[in-house]
Amino acid sequence: MSVIDIDKVDGIGIHKDGFQLALLLCDHLDWANEYDHLIQLQNKINSYIGFIESRQYEKIYEDYNISSFNIEIHFLYQLIENCQRFLDTVNMQLREKQIIISY
Repeated sequence: MSVIDIDKVDGIGIHKDGFQLALLLCDHLDWANEYDHLIQLQNKINSYIGFIESRQYEKIYEDYNISSFNIEIHFLYQLIENCQRFLDTVNMQLREKQIIISY
């Protein structure tokens, strides 16, 4: 799975404290077409937010009291400045939902 599979979670797990859900997002795309890449990344992040907000994770982790979320993005290629700015902006917007994006 990867950033282009927007209807799938690439990986999922519980932090050792039992309160944070980690969602892995794998991005293998290069930056040759920056605009399309950022749109694809935005779509995947939005799908993860939908997964979180609809509480679909409770089907897997019903015995946990999850209170925060970490979308952990692993990029194959070095980040470009526009992507870092985009992710910083998204992080500020998601903070109130107890969602962080790390990369």
